[in-house]
Amino acid sequence: MSIVEGIRKTLESKGECVVRANANSGWFAVSPQKIESCRSIAKENGRNDFNLLAYKTKTNDERNHYVIPFSFVADYFVKDSLTHSEANGSIRWNCTLKDGKLHVSHTGRYADISRFHRAMLITETAVQDSIIAEEVLANEVFSEGSVVRVVVNRYERDSNARRICIGLFGARCSICGLDFGAVYGDGVNGFIHVHHLTPLHEIGNDYVVNPKTDLIPVCPNCHAVIHSKRPQLTVEQVRQLFQKIKK
Repeated sequence: MSIVEGIRKTLESKGECVVRANANSGWFAVSPQKIESCRSIAKENGRNDFNLLAYKTKTNDERNHYVIPFSFVADYFVKDSLTHSEANGSIRWNCTLKDGKLHVSHTGRYADISRFHRAMLITETAVQDSIIAEEVLANEVFSEGSVVRVVVNRYERDSNARRICIGLFGARCSICGLDFGAVYGDGVNGFIHVHHLTPLHEIGNDYVVNPKTDLIPVCPNCHAVIHSKRPQLTVEQVRQLFQKIKK
């Protein structure tokens, strides 16, 4: 049985849009009311976005589920793709989940969601959200002797934004390619820093993070190098430094 089935109420209480897909066809439906309800609950929980969490009715794999950031597929769930039932007057989105692709009726498109298969649930993010020694909650960079401390603020440590960023780009450093799980084992699988591409002093308190365009996964070493200068180095500048050393 899918682990999602056992904790469905907990997931929904955090704003996750949990749907059960047919074991064979992969069909499921979502109503506009459910989407709006999940969005509202997610905001009440301090989240910028929620996930469309789809699992199969019958499975031999307890992790045969997809944790899809709704922002990744939001343009499929629009007014023009709604299905109106003549039988009972219901309005919903008819969807099919099969072979790692999501299809929403009337769109003529398929979203590749294979990267979100077996992804961590919001209740399992303890490892990803734990604080690496160099992270503290402040907005400055300073040196202590020869030690450079990386300091990030809440924008980089928003748990939902981090999780969506990692879901989109993977838990591998975008600069040097380090994958903690591959090097140190499953105990730290998915462990990575995320870096805010816009300098934090340019961001106001009412700023809403877009994990797809604002954040990028980087390892602690590359993160330290980015923040070692003022103004901070760009990801491309650090990538060039790394490539130069490799040569």
